[in-house]
Amino acid sequence: MNIAASITPALSVRGEFPAIAGWHYLDSAATAQKPQAVIDAITRAYDTDYATVHRGVYERSAVMTQSYESARAAVAGFIGAASPNEIVFTRNATEAINLVAQCLPKDGRNRVLVSQLEHHSNIVPWQLAGYELDIVPLTADGLIDLDAAEAMISDQHRVVAFAHVSNVLGSILDAKRAADIAHSKGALLLLDGCQAAPRIPVNVAAIGCDFYALSAHKLYGPTGIGALWGRADLLDSMPPYQGGGAMIDSVTFERRRGRFPCGD
Repeated sequence: MNIAASITPALSVRGEFPAIAGWHYLDSAATAQKPQAVIDAITRAYDTDYATVHRGVYERSAVMTQSYESARAAVAGFIGAASPNEIVFTRNATEAINLVAQCLPKDGRNRVLVSQLEHHSNIVPWQLAGYELDIVPLTADGLIDLDAAEAMISDQHRVVAFAHVSNVLGSILDAKRAADIAHSKGALLLLDGCQAAPRIPVNVAAIGCDFYALSAHKLYGPTGIGALWGRADLLDSMPPYQGGGAMIDSVTFERRRGRFPCGD
């Protein structure tokens, strides 16, 4: 093996990350450093391209809106979503999971199946939304025990919420089997994809999951932006998570009228 040949490309990639010059950075599971291309894109958006999105009829606003929607399409393509309209921009994966926990109709079910290795962001939102949690143990080699999950799931479970890749152990979920287990009892599968999206191919259609949450700052992107993918029919069934502009047909102090999507 030519060690020099294998090191040179790695050093070239390393050179794209100005914040770690002279560093050995080992904390990417918490947050990833930003390559120069991302830094340049953020700077360009603010110093030369900036304008309101979805709210202007002048050229620069139209260009900025197109860039914004191109980013949505890029996220959709990156995870195999059927349509960019299935992507909801959030502040991070935590907000994406909270959005589902708060907005998803319970349909008479009040339990969520989670595992022992979940990040707090995939535990606390369900508790705050009034769900009871059932905890799936791990196997001896640190995987979510899907045999146990299959034995534990019942028709009282509304959601199965698992990490696609563990942020502590690095163990990879058999996500397709997890989807089959959830759907066997009519439950939905939400995957916390924060650690998976930067490291393994993700195709939500092939997996068969129902929701997928990720954060840009773990994916070499900006802090303060994340995404929720959800099946279009599920997103359409969810009431609004927050209220504000661009979500109504008309406003009065006496009543409200219009469609209220659970989007961004």
